[in-house]
Amino acid sequence: MSKTAPPYIAALSLTIASATGTPDGYFLVFPEGETRSGDGSGRPHECDSWKLNSTSGRVLAQMLNARPTDMVIDYEHQTLYTEKNGQPAPAAGWLAAGQFEYVDGVGLCNRAPNWTTRATQAIAGREYRYKSPVIAYDTDGNVTNVMNVAITNQPALLTLDELTALSAKFTPKQDQDKPMNPLLAYVIAALGLKESTTEDEAVTALSAQVDDFKNKATDAKVTIDADKPLAALSSVFTNVAEPDPAKYVPVKTMTETVAALNAQITELQGNQVDPTAELLTAALSDGRLLPAQEKWAQSYAASDPAGFKAFLDNAPVIAALNQKQTTGKPDPVAGGKITALSAEQIEVANGMGISHADMIAELNA
Repeated sequence: MSKTAPPYIAALSLTIASATGTPDGYFLVFPEGETRSGDGSGRPHECDSWKLNSTSGRVLAQMLNARPTDMVIDYEHQTLYTEKNGQPAPAAGWLAAGQFEYVDGVGLCNRAPNWTTRATQAIAGREYRYKSPVIAYDTDGNVTNVMNVAITNQPALLTLDELTALSAKFTPKQDQDKPMNPLLAYVIAALGLKESTTEDEAVTALSAQVDDFKNKATDAKVTIDADKPLAALSSVFTNVAEPDPAKYVPVKTMTETVAALNAQITELQGNQVDPTAELLTAALSDGRLLPAQEKWAQSYAASDPAGFKAFLDNAPVIAALNQKQTTGKPDPVAGGKITALSAEQIEVANGMGISHADMIAELNA
């Protein structure tokens, strides 16, 4: 930001009594709108009036809330005179740090004023009737800072030199050299830029943002006034062209279609017949598989259906097992039990990969 002249400084007189609309417990520091001095001095002389609105007021509140210490309310601006007259500068009260708030329709307030007993009694006894905020303002009259507040009866007696000295005491040096225009401060805050951002850097960032808006408008096929892109910005979001129905499907329609397809897939899966299950049942029935092999066969069929089918195609049908499984009658062997396998049964057992003992046990089961 280029260096500009120091801000104008003024102390003005306002009645201590809260203005209409001030929330309970709040202290009005500076009123909303346009204000002029009522002490007969005709101030301000540099502009028509001192001005504070919702935008500049919120920026000012944010700046004051960044200060780590409470703001003093003193008597008759003694904070300014103490170095000259050597007298103490007791506080009449304090405006709590971090508690400044702009109230629409009222002005800049502090949510947590804290008055001393002495000051409370003096104000109640009408020993002091006015509060005198010391403000900084630009050539247009916009209030840009508040240094402190005093309770007083003659705020107009302060000279410009005294006010400037008070400004130097309470205002950071960078604010004296480079006072920030409220509009610039708002742009910096809105774009999320660093507080140290210069005016040129802020303009560059804002221009980039505007260019981005223009590009979005072009992509959305929205025509905006190139000279007033921000004024037409809302059209980017409200007048977006209707999507091409040949390229895009409404979300609701797509959701319903997917749900219907999923239902059909579930139904088809439920109606499917596992061909390997039929082969397994047939093999158990005709003697190509023994009951002891059922779990093994199921696993084999699930992992390699083609290999399982080829195995069954080459497996011999055992008539005796077929008869046993279909009629429930054991093989006619002496004593009703098989104690040794025949050559054919051994061949079958070997071909099926089971032990002879298991084969005998299955035949005798």
